[in-house]
Amino acid sequence: MKAVNVLSRLLKLLTIVTFTALVIVVLIQIIGRYSPFSFVWTEELSRFLFIYAIAFSAPIAMEKREYVRVDLFLNFLPGKFRKYYDAVVYFIIGSFSVFLISHSYDFALLGRNQSSATLAIEMYYINLSMMMTFVLLSFYSFLNIYAVVKGSQKEGVQP
Repeated sequence: MKAVNVLSRLLKLLTIVTFTALVIVVLIQIIGRYSPFSFVWTEELSRFLFIYAIAFSAPIAMEKREYVRVDLFLNFLPGKFRKYYDAVVYFIIGSFSVFLISHSYDFALLGRNQSSATLAIEMYYINLSMMMTFVLLSFYSFLNIYAVVKGSQKEGVQP
């Protein structure tokens, strides 16, 4: 579990870094509108930073079980049934994420030898964020199945 904690801390740090960079780039973009200087690269960089901020933060939300869900009817069910229902939901999410890993890698390969317009970043690295997201989502989904069935954690609470 130490490796999982290290991975989670790394994802949190990368989320903070990319989101902070996103805020700074958007501020530069706003300042550029009212100054004689032109910052055409800010739009593209802000888009890429946003994509990676989502890629780093979505698995954290899965780990903490903080995705939006409607549990109006689940509250009327017995606790044991609710536990297995949650495990099935995480299994479906994890399985779907595993299914999408190969497809997202194929999509990332489409970006080889293509570069972004203003920053000249190979689009392979931008598109690869989807595969990384699905790998991490499936990993944390299956960890959640273990935690739910074992009953070691409550929603949104980590050790």
